[in-house]
Amino acid sequence: MRDLIKRVRDELTSTEDTVCLQRAWLVTEAYRRYEDDPTPLKRAKAFAHVLGNMDLDLTSNPILAGNTSSRPRAWMLIPEHGITNDIQVLIENDGLDHILDGRIPQEILDYWRDKSFGGAAGIGHLAVDMDMVVHRGLESLIAEAERCNGDETDPERRIYREAMIISMQAVIDWAARYAKAAEEAARSERDETIRKAYLRIARACRHVPAKPARDLFEAVQAMALTHLAIAIEGHGMSISIGLPDRVLAPFIDDRFEAEQATDLIAAFLLKIAANSFLGRGSKTQAITVGGANHLGEDQSNAITSCFLDAFDLLRIGDPHLFLRWHKGLSDGIKRRAVEMIASGISMPQFINDEPTVEGFISLGISEEDAWDYCVIGCNELGIPGRVMSTATDTIGGTIQYLGLLNETLFELDDPDSIDDMSQLLARLEERMRRRAVEMRRRGANRWRKMAECVPTPFTSSLMHGCIERGRDLLLGMRYWFPGYYERGLTNAINALAAIEKEVFQERRISLGDLIRSMRENFPDEGIRRLLLACPKWGEDDERTDRWAQVLTEMRERVLKEVDALFGHPAHTVCHVVRSLHHVDGRQIAASPDGRPAWTPVADSIGAEMGIGRNGPTAILKSVLKLDYTGCYRGGYNLNLTLPKSEAKPEVILSLVEGFFAQGGQELQINCFDAEMLREAQREPERYRDLVVRVAGFCARFVDLSREEQEELIRRAEALETYR
Repeated sequence: MRDLIKRVRDELTSTEDTVCLQRAWLVTEAYRRYEDDPTPLKRAKAFAHVLGNMDLDLTSNPILAGNTSSRPRAWMLIPEHGITNDIQVLIENDGLDHILDGRIPQEILDYWRDKSFGGAAGIGHLAVDMDMVVHRGLESLIAEAERCNGDETDPERRIYREAMIISMQAVIDWAARYAKAAEEAARSERDETIRKAYLRIARACRHVPAKPARDLFEAVQAMALTHLAIAIEGHGMSISIGLPDRVLAPFIDDRFEAEQATDLIAAFLLKIAANSFLGRGSKTQAITVGGANHLGEDQSNAITSCFLDAFDLLRIGDPHLFLRWHKGLSDGIKRRAVEMIASGISMPQFINDEPTVEGFISLGISEEDAWDYCVIGCNELGIPGRVMSTATDTIGGTIQYLGLLNETLFELDDPDSIDDMSQLLARLEERMRRRAVEMRRRGANRWRKMAECVPTPFTSSLMHGCIERGRDLLLGMRYWFPGYYERGLTNAINALAAIEKEVFQERRISLGDLIRSMRENFPDEGIRRLLLACPKWGEDDERTDRWAQVLTEMRERVLKEVDALFGHPAHTVCHVVRSLHHVDGRQIAASPDGRPAWTPVADSIGAEMGIGRNGPTAILKSVLKLDYTGCYRGGYNLNLTLPKSEAKPEVILSLVEGFFAQGGQELQINCFDAEMLREAQREPERYRDLVVRVAGFCARFVDLSREEQEELIRRAEALETYR
C-alpha cells in the first residue's frame, strides 16, 4: 500500500495544470433548466446535476473515492461567482498567469457575464461538523429537515430545507455512483492491491455518507466525499477539516493497526490535495489535531500520531497541519512534532490552547464549544459547525495599518503644524474609524447578498442550527461575529517609532521633509538610513514595542464603536497574511520605517525580514507584549526562521514551551539555511521533500515561484546577523 501511496503522490505533484470545463458546463445547463425556481432550489438542483453527471476519477488515487474535476490539477471553475484567477496563487506559482486564456467557451462567458456574483468562488473559510457526517449520516440529517418542515409555516424556510434535502440526497447518490464505478473497475483490474481497494470503496460508498460509518475506512471515506462536495458546491479557499483525530477516535479498537491507519490517512491527505480549485495553488485546507477538551483532558490519541506520520511521509504543502498545544499534551506527540520541524518539513504549526480558548470565551462562546476550536485557512480560527472563520473579510474588511498611516501623512495640508505624536495619532484614528465604518457597511450588505444569491444548502446542512432555522450558514449559524483581517502592523510600529525619534525627539528631520522624501521614494539615502537605524519591533525594545499596544488599542476603540453603530456582536481580528504582503506592498508608497515604495510589507506579526537582529528570543518577547485575549481573538501568525544547523528538536521544544507558557498564541517555524535553499534552486530534484512555511501557507520549496523562493532565501540570509 505504501508504494501505491508514494506513486499517487509523485504523479499528483508532477502533474501540470490544465482546465476542466465539466462543472462550468453542468452548472450552466442547470441554471438554464431551473431558471424560474427559487434560488436555494436552483442552487441545490445545480449541485445535484453536477454530482450526477461529472466524470468519476478512481484511477489517480484508487484508495478512496472523490474528485472535483476530471483529473487532478484540472482547474474546477465556479462561474456563478466568476471565472478568474487569484492574485495570491499567481504570486506563489510561476506559469499560471494565462492558464484560463482561450480555454473558456464563449457560450459560458456570455451566459454568466451579467449573472456572476463576483470573485472566483464562495466564502469558504469554514469547517463543517464532520462528526455529523461520520456518526449520524446524511439520512439522519435529511430526516431532521423533513421533521422541521412538517410544522413549518414560513415558505422561505420550508424552501431552504427542501434545498438542503435535495443537496444531501445528491451527495448520497454521488457516493452510489462511485460504488458502482468501483465495482466495475474491480472486475477488470489486474493489480490485486488496487482491485481490493476498489472493492473496499464500493462497499463503503454503498453505506457512507448516507449512514453512520462502521469502521475507520468508512469514516475517512465519508469525510473525503463531504470535503470535496463542499468544494464542488462552490466554496473556494480554506475549506478546513476541523478536528479529525477527535472525529475518528471511536474507531481506535483492538483491531487498530497504526501503520495501516497512517497509510489510509496519507491517502486521505492526497485526496484533499487533489482538490482542483485553482489547480496546484494552495487552498490552505487546514487540519487541526491534538488539544484538550473543556475538562482539561488531552484529546491526542493514536490517530493524532498517524496524522503526524502521514504528513511526514508525504511532505506536501496543502493540506497543512496544526497541532493544538496545551500543558497536558502527550510528551510523545510533542517530541514527534518538534522532530518533524527540525527535519525541515515546517509542519505542524503550533497553536496554544489557553489564550485561544480565552479569546473565544470572551466573545460569549460557551466553554465547551470554545474548547472544540480548530484552525481555518492560513491561521484563522473557528469551531467546526458552530463558528466560521473568525476573520472573514467579506463582513469586516482589512485593517492595513501601514497603508492607513501613509494615507494620513499624505493628506496633511501642513505637516509641520503637527506638534507631537498625539496629534498625528488622532488623525490616524479618525481615518481608521472612517474606513472601518465603510468596510462594515459594505461587508454586511455583501454578506446578506451572498446568502440571497449564492446560498450553499449542502454545506449549511452540516452547520449547527441551520436545519432547525431553515437558513443558509451565512445567516443561521449558532454564533456569528463580524471579522477583520489585519496586516502591516510590524511596519506601522517601526514607522511610528521612527517618526517619534527622528521628527519629534532628535528633530533631525521635519515631518514635511519626511513626507516629501516618501513621495519621491527616498531620493536622499541619508534620510532612509536614519529611519532604518531606529529601534525595530522584534528586538525586545520598549521604545518600539510600546507602539504595538498603542495601535492595537486604537483599533479596538474604533471597532467597538463600529460594533455599537451597527448593532453587531463583538468583533474578532486575525492577523493573517498568506501572500498579501506582496499585494499590499505593491499598493503602498515608501513609508516612514524606511521601506522603499512598492516593496512587500512584513509577512507576519513578528520582525520585518532582516530586522530580528537580537535573535528569535527577542522576537518572541516583543510579540508576548501583545494583549491576545483583548486584541487578537481571531488569531495571529508568527513566522520564525531558525538556522538548520542549530535547530535541534530540544531547542525547538524549549522555544515553543517557553513562548506558550507566557501566553503566546501561534508559532510557525522554518528550519533552513540560505545555502540549502540555493542548492534547492539549482538541483530541485534533490529537494522535492523540502516543505517550507510561507506566511500563511505551506508548499514544497521547489514548487514556489522564483519571487517566493528568493524571499525565503533573504529570510535565511538574515539569520547570519545574529548567528
